[in-house]
Amino acid sequence: MLVDFWTYSCINCLRTLPHLKAWDRAYRKAGLTIVGVHSPEFSFERVPDNVRSAVRRMGVRYPVALDNDFATWRAYSNDYWPAEYLIDKSGHVRHEHYGEGSYGETESAIRRLLGEKALVARTSVADATPSQITTPESYLGYARLDRFANGAAAFNMESDYRFPERLAQDQLAYAGRWTVEPSRIVAGTNAQLRLRFQASNIYLVLGGSGQVRSSVDGREARTIPVSGTPRLYTIARFPTKKRGLLELRFSPGVEGYAFTFG
Repeated sequence: MLVDFWTYSCINCLRTLPHLKAWDRAYRKAGLTIVGVHSPEFSFERVPDNVRSAVRRMGVRYPVALDNDFATWRAYSNDYWPAEYLIDKSGHVRHEHYGEGSYGETESAIRRLLGEKALVARTSVADATPSQITTPESYLGYARLDRFANGAAAFNMESDYRFPERLAQDQLAYAGRWTVEPSRIVAGTNAQLRLRFQASNIYLVLGGSGQVRSSVDGREARTIPVSGTPRLYTIARFPTKKRGLLELRFSPGVEGYAFTFG
């Protein structure tokens, strides 16, 4: 059995998912059972229908257990999304891996434990693990807000913010009216966000209904429609790693949770 701790808005988990799906297809008949343990990072990921819709949308065909109280997470003394634990038929953990990458090593462990039953070709899925230094994961709610150039945020009330004169590398700032809650920010009138980034890809978990207009280094980039349950959106992609200034303009009511990068 391979136990995979994940959550559906985590970009690291989503980049691991194609490998898990390939192993499920290749080795299920040989005796491999994959179980996804969905341990939510945000409150919207605790809603069973949201998880069910995400699993269906992503084409996950192995069982997914809901771990809303983190009981399974704690039982494994786990600290990571994603994390894989490979368990033999006697119930012993024989292989562990935390985070992305090392897919060949994990597959070799699967084949070794299956023995002669694994008489199929190895899977072939490209490794999308980033190999460059990027801006760190950046949460927008006050519980985990870091590198925030405005200074202090007003908790749980709509307030006015102004951009500072400059942003250092990897800093972010708000302007306009925002309500800053523990795990998210909710846009009011003229709500804007700036981020001094370094990355090839920029992702942001968004919720609510409306749109987000983006610009990079002062040039209009794209308008992103936001609707439905919160999920991960791709904000920008670049051919190579880029350093620049991202500015986002939010419709009132749109929610922002966290940036990730690739």
